[in-house]
Amino acid sequence: MNENQQKKLQEVLDYGYQFQFGNYISKGFDLFRMNAGGFIGFAFVAGLIVLVANFIPFIGAIASSFFLTPPLLVGAYLVAHKLNKGESTEFGDFFKGFEFVGPLAAATFVMTMIILASLIPMFIAWGASGFFMWMMEAMSDPLGAGDPPSFPAWSMILAIPAIYLSIAYGWATMFIAFYRMGFWEALEMSRKLITKQWFIIFLYTLVLGLIASAGFILLFVGILATYPIMLCAQYAAFADVTRLMEEAESDMVEHLVE
Repeated sequence: MNENQQKKLQEVLDYGYQFQFGNYISKGFDLFRMNAGGFIGFAFVAGLIVLVANFIPFIGAIASSFFLTPPLLVGAYLVAHKLNKGESTEFGDFFKGFEFVGPLAAATFVMTMIILASLIPMFIAWGASGFFMWMMEAMSDPLGAGDPPSFPAWSMILAIPAIYLSIAYGWATMFIAFYRMGFWEALEMSRKLITKQWFIIFLYTLVLGLIASAGFILLFVGILATYPIMLCAQYAAFADVTRLMEEAESDMVEHLVE
C-alpha cells in the first residue's frame, strides 16, 4: 500500500462513510451483465474445482478452504474491477487471484482461528450439557445415540463475537488484492472500516446471501448467475467505501502524463 492509498483510507476511517445499500446491489447486477457469460462460466469451473478438491480425503478440504476458494473469489472481484474501469476482460482474469494465494491463505487461516477461538466459551457451555459426547456417540452409532441433549439457550449469546468477526473480516481478501496489504494489515483494516457501519453491512450480507441462495430454486442452475452477482455486489460496496476507483483514475492520469 502506497502513501496515497494509506492517506485515503485513513480519511475514510476518520470521517466515516455512507453505505449506499441499494446502489451497491444495483451496481452488482450491472457489473454481472457486462460479462454474464464469463461470470457464469467461471462459477461453473470454480464450483467444479472446489467440488473435485473436496473429494480428496483430508487434504482436499484444507486445500479448498485456504488455497482454492479465496483466490477464486478474488478472481471474480478482479474481473468486476476491470469492468468497473471500462476495461476488457479475458476468462483467464478470473484466475489471477492465485497471484495472491500466500497472503490470502494466511488471512483465511488466521481469521478462521480467531473466529473459532471466539466460540470457545459457547463450546464449553455446550460441552457441559453433554452435547459433544452425544455427537461422538451419534457418529459411532447413529441409531442408538438417541435424541440430542438440550443446551442452554443463553449460550447462543456467546456466538455474538464470532458473528461480529465473520462480518468484520469480510473485506480482508479485497484489501490484499487491491491494496497489496499483508494478511494482518488487511484483516485489521477490514475490521476497522466495517465496524463503522457493521449492522447495515451485516444486513447487506444477509440480503446478498438470499440473492445467492435464490439460485437454488432453479434446480441449482441459477446459482451460476446469482453467486457471481453477490460477489459483484460485494466488490461494488468495497470499491465505493474505500474509494478504489479514485486510485484507478489517479493511475490513469499518471499513465497519460508519462
